[in-house]
Amino acid sequence: MRFIIKTFIIASIAISSITGTALLFNIKASEDLKKKATELQGYCLRNGYNTEYAILVDYSRNSLRKRLYVYDFNKERIIMSSLSGHGSGGESTIFHPEFSNVPGSNCSSLGHYKIGKERRMYTRPCNAFELDGLDSTNSNVRKRSVLLHPSAGPLSHGCVTLPFHRYQKLSNLLNSQPRNIIMWVYN
Repeated sequence: MRFIIKTFIIASIAISSITGTALLFNIKASEDLKKKATELQGYCLRNGYNTEYAILVDYSRNSLRKRLYVYDFNKERIIMSSLSGHGSGGESTIFHPEFSNVPGSNCSSLGHYKIGKERRMYTRPCNAFELDGLDSTNSNVRKRSVLLHPSAGPLSHGCVTLPFHRYQKLSNLLNSQPRNIIMWVYN
């Protein structure tokens, strides 16, 4: 009986430790995201972009984890999170993207993006949002045909992707806004 009680106590301590570590990681991730959102809000204010919503894409997280966040500046919280694919070029894997702004690289580009109009994709039977790169690290996105679009897989030709069911929710939000929403892709 003592052995069973002792084993139960050890197992309880281990589970508490694991749960505490996961909770601590989630708190830190949440604090980092809040800090990034505050920084992005300042960027939007300075440059005359939408100050209600923004999208943050954290490519330091692998593509098997949620890393695209729609942030509500007024409520100061995430209103949507999603898995998100990245470019397949260079040495990219589903766990680690490589970044480039070079046409033909099929890599994702870091930086601030202005989300443009939604249109039908030329290569697929679905819609996508045009993107304008606002930094030197993503200034070629129009030339590269990089879009924000739905996809079933974790890798793209440099586009920011999300699952079809999440794309529709995001599309509804983006199309309801009178001013351009900014997306910040960072690592």
